[in-house]
Amino acid sequence: MKLFSLGVLATITGLTVFLCLLVLAGRGVFHLIFTFLYKRITTERYWSNLFETYNIGKMIGVGRLVETELRAAHGQPPERPFGRRDAVSPWSDLNFNPVYLHRRPLLDYTTVGTEVVIGPEAKYPLKIKIPVLIGGMAYGTALSARTKQALALGATMAGTATNTGNGPFLPAERAAAGKLIIQYARGSWAKDLEVLEKADAIEIQLGQGLWGPATTEISPRRLARNPKLRQLLGVKPGEKAVIPPRLLEVKSDHDLKELVGVLRAHTGGVPVGFKLGATQWLERELEILVRAKPDFIAIDGMEGGTHGGLGSSLDALGIPTLYALVRARRFLTERKLAGRISLLVGGGLYTGMDFLKALALGADAVFIGMIALIALVHTQAVKVLPWEPPTKLIYEGGRQKEKLQIEQGAQSLANFLKASVQEMQVAALCLGKKHLNMVDKSDLSTLNRELAVYLGIKWCGDPS
Repeated sequence: MKLFSLGVLATITGLTVFLCLLVLAGRGVFHLIFTFLYKRITTERYWSNLFETYNIGKMIGVGRLVETELRAAHGQPPERPFGRRDAVSPWSDLNFNPVYLHRRPLLDYTTVGTEVVIGPEAKYPLKIKIPVLIGGMAYGTALSARTKQALALGATMAGTATNTGNGPFLPAERAAAGKLIIQYARGSWAKDLEVLEKADAIEIQLGQGLWGPATTEISPRRLARNPKLRQLLGVKPGEKAVIPPRLLEVKSDHDLKELVGVLRAHTGGVPVGFKLGATQWLERELEILVRAKPDFIAIDGMEGGTHGGLGSSLDALGIPTLYALVRARRFLTERKLAGRISLLVGGGLYTGMDFLKALALGADAVFIGMIALIALVHTQAVKVLPWEPPTKLIYEGGRQKEKLQIEQGAQSLANFLKASVQEMQVAALCLGKKHLNMVDKSDLSTLNRELAVYLGIKWCGDPS
């Protein structure tokens, strides 16, 4: 026993000495490399100086630098998995105004209402427990089947609805979703009556976020690797799947109105609405849309992401979410359609306070995408990090997609939604409001004078 203990001690001592030598050698090597680089950076002229790479990255941004290299490598626009790199809507400039005495805050045992009705004039409105929906993200063309199931299950656990996106109909998603919005896409798929009858709402997709109405194609080679996707898309072997820039069956305003009526009749009276990307021509587009008598309109600001396609790299397509929301609400109010046509908005909304600010500015509900995926992946990201990005877990083309645990992801998403809604409820209590739909522009103020004038809210330096 004593000899065994001495052997173990000798082994441990030997390993310790060996590791120390490695560390010392490593320090020496590191010092040599550092000295070499330091001398080069501090003595060479800029045109040949390695530090100039840092300056270039700082000047144009690391993201643009990498994307320049990708364009040079492949001769194609980079397909960003989440669209735009940064938010442009000034949500952070808005503050909520708590009350103390002139109007009392509500006691913490008060339950702040959160439920919302989408399409109140529909025969069968879409009733959800919280004003946050999962936005349209497609199976196959973007997300994996497991990801879509997890999103649907998480939405169900949180009491809200999820959206099929513009991909093919996935029966497993319908089974997991308590409430499902089916997109009537610009592509030729998911338009069978048998599919549409399974919807709790229909969203006619005209465009979205940074993608706008850009065409997207799925190559025959990619479809050959996924026969199930090719079959669901209704594409023959060797053919490509195409999402055209517009609904080919709609050639006039009359056709648009007729399409809404047909969908409403065939689905038994569930809400039928439109989704479009925010644009400077917003009022002109809305004027046409409201004549078609939709039950809701969903507007995706330029911060809204999209996976793949040319549109995912068009940074300057559209207008910011906040301004589109304000203009759309003003349009509906002026035409006495507020409260009759529900207004949904998304793009660049990440936190409970973002969601509540959008409600205060006139949205009936918000929809989220990227932040929902981040919440869904949560700690499962360690299955691929640090050698692969978490997108490998959630996208159809990801090699690690089978490692995503559906129930675990759904619970993580449900937790995120639950926490976000609780934050919104606490804020509403501080504002003295009993329901989230009672929070309005009077509850907001801003440090930005120009924004205060535009929104019609108080500037923080104005005591009136």
